Amino acid sequence: YDLAIHSREHDLIVATHGRGIWILDDITPLRALTPEVLDAELALLPTRPAVMTIASSLQEFPGDDEFVGANPGEAASIVYFQRRRHIFGDLNVEVYDEEGELITTLPGGKVKGINRVDWPMRLPAPTLPPSTVLVPVFQGPRVAEGDYTFKVVKGKNTYEGRVSLVADPRSSHSAEDRRLQQETALELYRQLEELSYVVEALVDLRDQARRRAQELGDDGGSELSEFADQLDEFRKTLVATSESGMLSGEEQLREELGELYGAVNGYDGRPTGSELRRKEVLEGRLQQARDRFEELTAAGRLGALDSSLDLLTREAWQKKRETGG
Repeated sequence: YDLAIHSREHDLIVATHGRGIWILDDITPLRALTPEVLDAELALLPTRPAVMTIASSLQEFPGDDEFVGANPGEAASIVYFQRRRHIFGDLNVEVYDEEGELITTLPGGKVKGINRVDWPMRLPAPTLPPSTVLVPVFQGPRVAEGDYTFKVVKGKNTYEGRVSLVADPRSSHSAEDRRLQQETALELYRQLEELSYVVEALVDLRDQARRRAQELGDDGGSELSEFADQLDEFRKTLVATSESGMLSGEEQLREELGELYGAVNGYDGRPTGSELRRKEVLEGRLQQARDRFEELTAAGRLGALDSSLDLLTREAWQKKRETGG
């Protein structure tokens, strides 16, 4: 019934006969479809800068008689054209930071024509060790605003482009404050990852010691049982283990780090002074945990207990995590 192009967003707005409104987000790629592009095996298409929208939410109960529409997803679009459908082999999109470090790999679209791959502009949600208490750690930290390189890897061919991320124009925070928020969230993210490795390595070693103690029985198994108990007691100082869960009010290092990470990551402005000081305190406690972990799992100590004990290395843990093992 009517068409309009949004002058700022470059969205195509299509109005039907009273049945609703359809919006095609960002027609910038369509404007780049030249005869040369249409004849190419694969061609990258330009997109508008991706806005890192300030998160918001609204709780209401409108019933079923109100017009509603979904907001655009919180993602940067990587768009390319294919002359024919990709059938054989992998087709992936790799995103790199300004230092050339790989941030993420996304599955690419394989259909004939225009393909749009959404990059959520965030790292994966942080890994947490198991606990009986829930903490607000549901999404990864945002990457910093700026320009990023991406590569569309189609079989043996690689096509390189750039995508721009910009701050929400409604943001009242300075670029410096946003940068500090991103850096602080990323530091806490890495600390949670380090704690997860320590706890999972402790559990793995504890279980090995208990199995070996059971195999040996009275013939040398008691020392291994004591060692397993020692590892478990240390674990309980790192994660909440009360069967009462949230009702217990128990908070160990995992819960305190998770709560702080959630608070910093959920706000786009500068972290408060108390949050920054709290981070320093928790950094010190994490270092103490690392020192105790290294003391308990030293190669000489494990060898003296039982040569079959094998400490899960950080590299093996990372690989296991990446493969979902």
